[in-house]
Amino acid sequence: MLFWGRQKKETAKKAEQSRSRRPFRRVIAIMLVGTLLFGSVLVTKPKPSEAFFCWCLGLCSPPDMLITAVLLKILNVIWEPILEDDITYIINLEYEFLNEDFFEDFYIKALAELTEYLSAYGLYQVEMVGSFFDAKNQVETSRLIFKLQTEAHKDYHVSDDFCWIGTNARSLAASESRSRLNMLALAKIALDRQLGKQGTSSAQADVGDKTGRWHQFVNTFCDKKDNGWDGPGTGLERACDHDGSGAGMMFGATDRSRINSDIDYTRMIEVPRTINVNFANMTTPTPDEKSILAMSSNLYGNMIPSRTIGYDRMKSYSAARSLYMDQRTIIARRGVAQNSFNAIVAMKSAGTSNATVGARTASYMASILKELMPGGTTDDEIFGILGENPSYYAQLEVLSKKIYQNPKFFAKLYDTPANVARKSVAMKAIELMLDRALFESELRQEMLLSVMLSSELDQNFRRVNKDMSGSK
Repeated sequence: MLFWGRQKKETAKKAEQSRSRRPFRRVIAIMLVGTLLFGSVLVTKPKPSEAFFCWCLGLCSPPDMLITAVLLKILNVIWEPILEDDITYIINLEYEFLNEDFFEDFYIKALAELTEYLSAYGLYQVEMVGSFFDAKNQVETSRLIFKLQTEAHKDYHVSDDFCWIGTNARSLAASESRSRLNMLALAKIALDRQLGKQGTSSAQADVGDKTGRWHQFVNTFCDKKDNGWDGPGTGLERACDHDGSGAGMMFGATDRSRINSDIDYTRMIEVPRTINVNFANMTTPTPDEKSILAMSSNLYGNMIPSRTIGYDRMKSYSAARSLYMDQRTIIARRGVAQNSFNAIVAMKSAGTSNATVGARTASYMASILKELMPGGTTDDEIFGILGENPSYYAQLEVLSKKIYQNPKFFAKLYDTPANVARKSVAMKAIELMLDRALFESELRQEMLLSVMLSSELDQNFRRVNKDMSGSK
């Protein structure tokens, strides 16, 4: 900048000096040119032809040529500084125009304005680009939020089919616990009968057990038309007489629906999905409970162990002690055999019956069955099949079989992936319950086979043991 300012000052000074000398030089130059031209006209004779040749062909005389050379030299000396000053002046003017008028007054101001404009416009463009980025981020964020909201609404909108499973599985655990309690109760009742527990009909003697069972048969299960009935006085009519005189009017079962229910396994246990029994609370036994206990006595341990082996005999005789231990072995084997019967009855025993879980579960399960039944099926018929308080067995059957028999279940599998996954997990859970029930059944079967094998080998073991003892 300093160099630029110094050069500018020197240029302005030279221009001012040249401007001050220009008028005086122009006057002198004009006077000299006029004097020379006027004198040459006075001293030279007119020679039109020679002048023509002199100017045109260069054939002038030596004096003319000398005068011309001198005049040209003088004119050169005079005009050269003038022309140089004029050229310098014009250049200075151009320089001043470029420097002051154009550069300072126009270019710098225009450049500053352009710079300011470009800066402002550039910032405006940056603002627009930033706005575009902000809008892009806003739109993408909004789109992602809407997408997640839609996915959440889709994934967490549980289908009715899944609610079927969840609602109907509410009382499974309680019903299973009750079934296990019933199985334990049945096992204890059977064991007390075999051992002659106080308060049972078999406490004093095996005859008492048979007598009590006979009276129950006559009054509850007997059908007078069995055993070849062919009119009055035939069949079991006299045997089923309540007073035993043969002249009474009461013969056999007073409730016709309970005829032979102590031996009819199919009607009492196999067909019903729910048996109205609860052996954990037998203050007032139900008809089904009495029938089940009578059937258990007929199937397992019809002949209970004798009560003749008392304390005195067992104390005095080792054979009596050995005989009593053999009786206990028989009782244990009967318990293993009866365990399967107890497990089946317990699984079909009535489930939970409280108003908040059991009753509502029964209603929901009944609605599932009603969709599978023909039109016009009443609620009483549905509950007759399912039971008022569905058993653990009945609930498993509905969840693992009846639901899949409804075509709507498969039609509604065309659902969101989340709901399909939920249904798959629920189906897997039900499958695990069934696998557990099958596994427990296989354990009971293995135990039965082991007891049967032990019983088959018992006689051979005794013979071999006796031979070995005799050989010694």
